[in-house]
Amino acid sequence: MKRLALLALAALPSLAHAEPLRIATDATYPPFEYIDASGKLAGFEVDLAYALCKEMNTPCEVVNQPWDGLIPGLQVKKFDAIMASMNITDERRRAVDFSKVYYFMQNRFVARKAAAARVDAAALKGKAIAVQTGTPQERFVTREFGKSATIKRYVNAQDPMLELASGRVDYTFGNTVQLQKGFLETPKGQGFGFVGPVFDGRRDKVLGEGVAVALRKNDAELKARFDKAIDAVKKKGVFQQLLQKHGLQGLLEG
Repeated sequence: MKRLALLALAALPSLAHAEPLRIATDATYPPFEYIDASGKLAGFEVDLAYALCKEMNTPCEVVNQPWDGLIPGLQVKKFDAIMASMNITDERRRAVDFSKVYYFMQNRFVARKAAAARVDAAALKGKAIAVQTGTPQERFVTREFGKSATIKRYVNAQDPMLELASGRVDYTFGNTVQLQKGFLETPKGQGFGFVGPVFDGRRDKVLGEGVAVALRKNDAELKARFDKAIDAVKKKGVFQQLLQKHGLQGLLEG
């Protein structure tokens, strides 16, 4: 009987794989993550998180957390993973580990359509640029334009766009998809547009090496599970279906 019981246990999935995962996001970044009209978390990465958990055969819960509390919360085991359009950087690698990349982020400046199309230190001299703090975009504009322009930093991803719409800053800089969907296609974004070239991490490493799941240091087992699930949802077409659902086809590189 004892031997049969052991065999039965061996046939079951790993208990670790059956434990619910808590995945944190910052729901201020539509269309990637936001609070919908019913008060629920929604967005491309929220749907992707649940799709990855389904692929891993693991129940999970996506929870909302302010951006500046994501990595500290992960480190103290408040949750198990982060999916919040978090770009891989050397600085973040010192604090967390990452899964394989699931999309690459492109970045541009947005300003009033009457603004000069040229984006360089001379054109931005004396101007104010709004950016989300603690991001690769903040580090990029600080390094490139901090000596000629005023850099204004905000915790909430929506605030830089609101500051631009109100006229309190001249430019914002960020993810092109988020700026397009979360600002330019909204009433507040009328009269504004992209200016200057596209910047990404393949051209300038400070902007990150791609968006991935952030995990606690040395959690190799969970990283392997996420890596395998990311490959699977792309191979099965689920990733492309989610891009289409959220109007992101052709707007980011997966």
